[in-house]
Amino acid sequence: MAGSERGGGRALLIGNSRWHWAQRHDHGVRVDHGGPDPARIGSEPPIWAAVGSVPEQLMAHQDLRIRLEDVPLPQAPPWLGVDRALGAWMAWRCSQERKLDCSRGLLLVDAGTVLSITRVTADGCFGGGQLIPGYRLQLQAMAEGTVGLPSTADLSDDDEAFQEVFPQQTVAAMRRGVLEAMLATITAAQQHAQGLLWICGGDAALVQRHWTGSPSLLQLEGDLQLQALLNLGAGLSSGRDR
Repeated sequence: MAGSERGGGRALLIGNSRWHWAQRHDHGVRVDHGGPDPARIGSEPPIWAAVGSVPEQLMAHQDLRIRLEDVPLPQAPPWLGVDRALGAWMAWRCSQERKLDCSRGLLLVDAGTVLSITRVTADGCFGGGQLIPGYRLQLQAMAEGTVGLPSTADLSDDDEAFQEVFPQQTVAAMRRGVLEAMLATITAAQQHAQGLLWICGGDAALVQRHWTGSPSLLQLEGDLQLQALLNLGAGLSSGRDR
């Protein structure tokens, strides 16, 4: 994938529920997220990757598609989602560039529709991971799987919603319980791994605000996958050359 930048400096990651866009400009990268919007693809499609449904407009542009085998993450199994591979590789690359201590590897927490935890070993290889339903998916499951629990789809996630550890109000109790379950999963995984902890995804800021572990181990970078797509689209080799 060497040569001039592919995709015109644009990148699109098609997620399970949202589309994630990035656009290079003179002062950096502009990022935004929203629902599926095929009209935005335009006549000059971006470099792209997908874990969700691919629109017809992109099917003819497989040359711009980043697949798992294009991501230089050694030992990634063929069933690994390309979003996890992109994020894990970029977290490792950023850790190297920032000269962070990677002697125990790292964990990447992607707090999206699914909360995925992906381990990268001390030598930069895929090292497994864990998956649980994400924040909104857990709330949705409770609302749809029971008679008495309400929907929480229209509620914001500001800090006021989490002031009480044991709320009396049902919705607040649901939200606090899901947050605590996510934090406990991340904490247990990090205690096993003992390495750096990167957090990305739509609920990354929520997790970061309530994280009680060592702040020196925590790296918040909401759009690692889009950074990876732009890097690969700019001609970064997909060879496994680390």
